[in-house]
Amino acid sequence: MSYTTETIDELRARLAGLTGPARSEPLGSLAQKLYQRMMAAPIESPSARADLEEAIRCADEIYGYHREGDPQRPQVAAFLGFLLGFRDSQVRHGGERPRAIALLEEAITQGTFTASYSAILRVVLSTLLITNSEQRLTETMSLSPIDMLAGRRSPAADPNLDRAEQLLRTVSQTAGVSTDVLDMAELMLQMCGLMKTMHGIGANPLDLSAMQGLFMRFADMKKRFDAGGTGVVGLMRTVLEPGAGILDVPRDEVPVIIIEDEGEEGANEPRGLTPAVDPPRPARHDLMRSLVDLLSLEQDGWNETARLLLPDSAAPDVETVDDAIALASEVMESDDAELSEEDTALAHFVYATFLCLRQRADSHGDGTDSELGAQALLAAVRALPAGHSALPVVLRSLGAFLSPGRPLAGLETVAAGFTGRLDAALATGELGADRAAELHALRCACRAAFAAAELRKAIEGLPADYPWPVSLKAATQPLG
Repeated sequence: MSYTTETIDELRARLAGLTGPARSEPLGSLAQKLYQRMMAAPIESPSARADLEEAIRCADEIYGYHREGDPQRPQVAAFLGFLLGFRDSQVRHGGERPRAIALLEEAITQGTFTASYSAILRVVLSTLLITNSEQRLTETMSLSPIDMLAGRRSPAADPNLDRAEQLLRTVSQTAGVSTDVLDMAELMLQMCGLMKTMHGIGANPLDLSAMQGLFMRFADMKKRFDAGGTGVVGLMRTVLEPGAGILDVPRDEVPVIIIEDEGEEGANEPRGLTPAVDPPRPARHDLMRSLVDLLSLEQDGWNETARLLLPDSAAPDVETVDDAIALASEVMESDDAELSEEDTALAHFVYATFLCLRQRADSHGDGTDSELGAQALLAAVRALPAGHSALPVVLRSLGAFLSPGRPLAGLETVAAGFTGRLDAALATGELGADRAAELHALRCACRAAFAAAELRKAIEGLPADYPWPVSLKAATQPLG
């Protein structure tokens, strides 16, 4: 979530006049906005790559302003490590992978995060460790068939896989982690087991029947990844939902970084930081109560919130919108276990709704609020128990987040997630005809957005001598 209304160009202009640690706050806002814009574009596009590179430079500079022991350093390490890991997942050059691993290890061992965000960091770190192990496996499989059949290779322990398994088991045993992340952890644990098996194949003469079973398990895993829509990259797309540490701290809560005198006096004295003292926060259930009271949602929170999204609905005043966004984000970021799944989902729905309302009031905005709102709406759907009566209400509200000018563009980052939920809701056969027609139309829009994104990727791979690229490119344009 963004706590600044400044655009990317405005943040760049402000940074041009700053030096040293004073750059930290605008750098954090710029890195986040660049990340958000990158995720709204095809990942392989030059613009997305440029935004990723600039976001990495921003996060790297912020990290340099935080010393050992700074309470914010693990949050910055987590974000920078994630960005480096994300780049590695796209280009697989491996050059910065060791640093990404070290940063994520620092964040996990020294930082304090919500259960859901900590789980995602562990899964991302496991992905990088498994990628390291893949290189070793490739070298092993390059042995001649004679060496493989004769069992001339001795298996050896792989610390990358051992650490990945440890991280993934921690995720699977952590309460409060979403089903999507748990499923990913389960699949990756299976992958670790398969890779360990393959590392040890050469210890004995090759068993072809065992190899066949191994490949069948790989095929089954691939089907499960494909069924999820986006696999590991899809998980990385949601890593900033609802937020990532320092980049989500409001300006007035950003700790002051103290620059000490480098003169001779006191040069040999130990240097330290005065940690920022955060004011005590109310329990999560109290925060939710405050949110319900602020918006008078006691009787029918789902429908009352949904009504605010209707085109002819009277918009709340600016102060109420800002207060609702801030309070809902507080609820989502808290990890107190007393809040029910339903209240968690309602907080996400409120957050999504008021981001949408703020976007409507800012006709000259860059669309960030609408994009984040759609992601929060998907989080609300995911948090609702299966079969909950409010599920169709939330799914129907997706239409409010589609821009009349470029409706499919706003769906690209969430299309895969919504498609599965819409399929499930329609499959129950319990919806009225009108509601079923609405959800079916939204499902078609999500599928069209996903297909358009895939088509753009396919077009980039066309050979230079393909004679009809113009028609294919035209097919990627928004529908009229």
